[in-house]
Amino acid sequence: MLIRRGVSTMKQLLGITTLLVVLAAPVGATHLPQTEPDPSLSPQDVVSIQIEALQHNDTPYEDRGIEVTFNFASPTNKRVTGPLERFKMMVRNPVYGPMIDHRSAEYQNVKVEGDFAQVDVILESKDGQYLGYRFMLSRQHGNEYEGSWMTSAVSRFKIVSLQWLPASRRTVAHYRVNPGPCAGSS
Repeated sequence: MLIRRGVSTMKQLLGITTLLVVLAAPVGATHLPQTEPDPSLSPQDVVSIQIEALQHNDTPYEDRGIEVTFNFASPTNKRVTGPLERFKMMVRNPVYGPMIDHRSAEYQNVKVEGDFAQVDVILESKDGQYLGYRFMLSRQHGNEYEGSWMTSAVSRFKIVSLQWLPASRRTVAHYRVNPGPCAGSS
C-alpha cells in the first residue's frame, strides 16, 4: 500500500513538473536550429533562420531576432551596417521594419550560381501588407566563416499583384525587381 501511494505521488509530481515546464516556456518561442553561420546551411536555410528570428524578434529577449540576423551578415556587410546597435536602428527603419513581427513568409525564386545566391521573400507584415525582400548571399572564403553562406545585401521590392491558388491553399505574389545577375559582394 505504501509503495503504491509513493509511485502514485511520484507520477503526480512528474505530471505537475512537466506542466510547469510547458507553462514556463515563452509564448511564441521558436526553436531555431542554428543561430550562427555554418557550412552545412543552404542559402534558403540561412534566409529562413533570419526571417523566423525576425518574426519572433523579442523571443526570448528583446531584439534577439535582429541579433541573429546580424550574425548572418557577411563581414563586408557588417563593415557597412555595423556595429550591432547601428544595425538594430537600420532594421527598424521603414524599409526593413515590416520584417519585425511579420505574420507569414514565403520563399520564391531561389537561385544559386557558384558562390552567390539570391532568395526572394514575400512577407505579410503585422499590419497585413505584402512586401518583398531580395536576399543576396555569398559563400565565404578566406575568413572565419569558410564555406558558410552569409547575407551580403537585402533590398525591398514592390509586389505588383497577389493571386490566391485555391488548389494549393496559398497566395502567390507577382512582383518586379530590377533585373541583374545573381552576383554580389562578399
